[in-house]
Amino acid sequence: MDFNAIDEGHEDGEEVLHYYFNHEERIRRAPQNVQDFYNGAGPQPPKGILKSLTATKANRFGLFAIAIFCAFIYAYSLIGEKSYQKKIGGVEMTLAAFSYGDDVYVSMSAKNTTAEKMPYGAVVSATITAIDNQNAVIATYQEDAAYTLESGDIIIRTKFTDYDIVHVQAEVTFGEETKTLAAKVVKQ
Repeated sequence: MDFNAIDEGHEDGEEVLHYYFNHEERIRRAPQNVQDFYNGAGPQPPKGILKSLTATKANRFGLFAIAIFCAFIYAYSLIGEKSYQKKIGGVEMTLAAFSYGDDVYVSMSAKNTTAEKMPYGAVVSATITAIDNQNAVIATYQEDAAYTLESGDIIIRTKFTDYDIVHVQAEVTFGEETKTLAAKVVKQ
């Protein structure tokens, strides 16, 4: 159906309305800023990502703030104490846990990082606790390990049946010092 042949836009007895639009005439009568916009002579955004990030004073301040914030996070990650690794009595204690099959395997190691040797017969006492996603204690394991010249570093290992265990904690005592280590369970 050809809609051009339909007579619309007027009442009975009047002439048909004609709408004439000339784009060039409209632009010629427009203000100067509109003419500049259509000609492409108006303000152009900066090209390139670095130029756009530093184009205005506010953009430069935002970029500087993000850079300072990232540097702070990086420095904190290097300096900040990790909950799974602490120094207790001059000995570096590390706690790790992973889930494999239906069990959670936990390993706590004591490594002497100082130049002097640990005293013969030094005892590391560890109480390892498995905690589920509702912060309920699932199981505990307690072991005392003595340092001998043959053993070198001390390693305490255990395994728990996995009842949705999400992290483990170990309360470690070495000498007169007691600290708590915590590690998330890595799903295998």
